[in-house]
Amino acid sequence: MKERELLRFYRKYINKDLYHVVSLEYINDIKEEGLNPKKDPYQKLIPDIKRLFKLILRLEKKKFIHKQNWGFKIVTAKYIVKTSLKDINSPFIDFTPLYKETYYYRRHRGGALVTTIKAITYDILKRKPELTKSEFDLVNMLYKWSIKKSKFKNKVLVVKGSSRCFETAHFQRVLSGKRYIKSPFGRFEHFKKVINGYGFERYEHYLKEKKLFYLRVIDKIPASDIKIRN
Repeated sequence: MKERELLRFYRKYINKDLYHVVSLEYINDIKEEGLNPKKDPYQKLIPDIKRLFKLILRLEKKKFIHKQNWGFKIVTAKYIVKTSLKDINSPFIDFTPLYKETYYYRRHRGGALVTTIKAITYDILKRKPELTKSEFDLVNMLYKWSIKKSKFKNKVLVVKGSSRCFETAHFQRVLSGKRYIKSPFGRFEHFKKVINGYGFERYEHYLKEKKLFYLRVIDKIPASDIKIRN
C-alpha cells in the first residue's frame, strides 16, 4: 500500500473517536490524573468479591440457579464468575470504535462489576437460600456497597485513535475465539509499521466496522488525551 493511500486510510479509520464508559464517581480523578488500567478502585474489596463468587458457585451446586441478562445471552453463575474474575485479574481498559456499543454499558450505573455484584446479592437476599451468619453478612455488605456505587450515572470518555496509548493495546477480535493481535492504532508511523508488517487484509473488515473489535488498553492514558462526552 502506497504512503498516500496509507495516510488516507489512517485519517479515516484510525484517527477517529474511541469510547469507554466510566462511573461519574471517578470523573474528577480522571480529569486530573488520566486513566490508569493498573489503578483498581475496587482493590480493597476484591477478596470479599471473590468470596461472594465462591458462595454463588456453591449455591449453584445446590440448585440455586442465579441468572443474568448480559445482552447477548442469558448467563448463569459459572459463566458470570469466570468472566468477572478474568476482568478483575487483567489490568486493562476496553475501548470501542462504535458509540452505539456504549448504550448497553451506560445503563449499568457504577460499572459492569457493580451491576453484577448488585444482581447476585439482591437475588440471594430475595430468595433466601440457607446461609451461615458470615455468609449473610458478606452478601448484605456487598449489596449495600453496590447500591451506593450504582447511584452514580455513567459518562462516556472519548480518546482519539491516534493517541500513543493505543500502540501497546491488545486488539481483540470479538467472538472470533482467536488471540489478540497487534494494535494498528496510535501515531501514523506506528500504523504504517503494523500494516507493512502484518498486512492490511488482517485488519480491513474490523477497521471498516464490518466486524466488531475492542482495544484493551494496558498503559496509562494522560488526562490531556481524554475528553468527556455529555
